[in-house]
Amino acid sequence: MKNRTTYIIIGVILLLVILLAFVGKKGTLNNDRLSTKMEKSSFSSKDKKAGGAYVAFRTLPELFTRHSIQVVTKPFATTYAKESELRYAGNNYILVANELFTTEKDVESMMECVSIGNYLFLSVNKIDPLLAKKLKCKVVEGSNYQPGVPTKVQGYNDKSVLLDTTYSYSGMVAGSYFSAIDTGYTKILGSNFKGKPNFIRVVHGRGCFFISLNPYTFTNYFLLEQDNIAALETQLSYMPDNASNIYWDDFYSHQDSAQAGDFSEWQVLMRYPSMRWALWLAVLLLLLYVLFEGKRRQRIIPEKPVLANNSLEFVDAIGQLYYQQHDNFNLAHKMTLHLLEYIRNRYYLNTNHLNAQFIEALSKKAAMPENEVRELINMVHHIQLAGQVSDEQLQHFYQRIQHFYLNTK
Repeated sequence: MKNRTTYIIIGVILLLVILLAFVGKKGTLNNDRLSTKMEKSSFSSKDKKAGGAYVAFRTLPELFTRHSIQVVTKPFATTYAKESELRYAGNNYILVANELFTTEKDVESMMECVSIGNYLFLSVNKIDPLLAKKLKCKVVEGSNYQPGVPTKVQGYNDKSVLLDTTYSYSGMVAGSYFSAIDTGYTKILGSNFKGKPNFIRVVHGRGCFFISLNPYTFTNYFLLEQDNIAALETQLSYMPDNASNIYWDDFYSHQDSAQAGDFSEWQVLMRYPSMRWALWLAVLLLLLYVLFEGKRRQRIIPEKPVLANNSLEFVDAIGQLYYQQHDNFNLAHKMTLHLLEYIRNRYYLNTNHLNAQFIEALSKKAAMPENEVRELINMVHHIQLAGQVSDEQLQHFYQRIQHFYLNTK
């Protein structure tokens, strides 16, 4: 019962620590939400912090005829294989992430999807080398930094529609740009703060790739400053507003490294902080349940006292009985019989002949001086031959026997 109470106290303490950590983390999240630091932008459609893309995602229904936006949470190859609508022309697919980690199968699916007449918009800081090679473009990766003061971060140039405008804010500045493109199929649509091309359109088959190397133009911080929402409208205006389906990719924005193995639904659950906390809390509660309920319950078995050797007490009781009758010889005889039985059972000695050899053997086994053993045996002989025993002799004989019982091994 005491151990069970200890376990319960420990479990309660652990739960309190978890709750305190959760509350502290929630406070930290609230502080992060108010922060304008964008070094770790998530570009997630559900993130309302400065580096999230919540505003852009919520603005999409106003920019396209189809007001229903489908969120994708799996790799492109998996989505393309399962989503039958993508095998037909006239779909818009928007992907915003810090770095695009794709597999060869993803790239093949993207190329096939666009070639049949779909439009794929990619806005990333780092494009996958395999995809860049397929589109015949080269990228120079520049450093990203946040100046903290309003700075021109993105320009849009298109002579065909007389477009020449720039947008600024005090958030993160993207420095990557295209150093080489296939001019036969590729058109420059925008440039970075240094005037280097960072927004292009690549015609492939019946559709187009739109690649922007400045995903910060989709962040909440950028779109909510001044009239920068127009920059989002400008970028997405190249895609048909009457597309059959609008897809927003929320998978690659959560990828921090190259994909390893097959994708599982577990990754989707672990990607969201609230769901991740709920899962770990469920695992902890399951472990606590196993800890407390896994042990077999039963009544506490009371401790039993060690069995005592009551043979000496029995002898005393019998002796008192005979002493009251004052039959000293009979009592001495009974004491002798009990003594010899005790020697036989304890030391495995033959008591038929109480001679010198017996005295020597008993002295060794009982670890008692030989002279004391001889004195006791001589008293046994004397009592057997006397026929009567006085009170003094009986008392002395009793003391010698008790001394033997208490001082032998």
